[in-house]
Amino acid sequence: MEQINMKEYLQKVMDLAIDGNTKCIISFEHTTTPEYWFQFTWDMLNVYYPFTNDPTIQLKQWDLDTYEKDDLSLVDWKANEYCTWERDPGNLDAAADFIMQYLKKALGKDDSVASWKIIES
Repeated sequence: MEQINMKEYLQKVMDLAIDGNTKCIISFEHTTTPEYWFQFTWDMLNVYYPFTNDPTIQLKQWDLDTYEKDDLSLVDWKANEYCTWERDPGNLDAAADFIMQYLKKALGKDDSVASWKIIES
């Protein structure tokens, strides 16, 4: 099973931002449950959030709260819809790891290429 190389996509939006295209968005929709999605820009991360609890509390339950202390800052969220984090653009490894862990722990989804439709805009 080939996994999505999150760091490669994050690097792509970073490279485009350096070239002046700060509006590039890379979105991922799950192939069998399209309401499950995530997307990122050079400095933001948006994810489907099908929960009612405050994301900062929920992250602790999934052991993902260390990312928020160092690399992510919650900007906005709406229960049962989305969460938006500002991320450290210089730390691609942390962002990639967070996305993969969030998919597994929060959404119960894998990060295989076959499971996600990738849209670049």
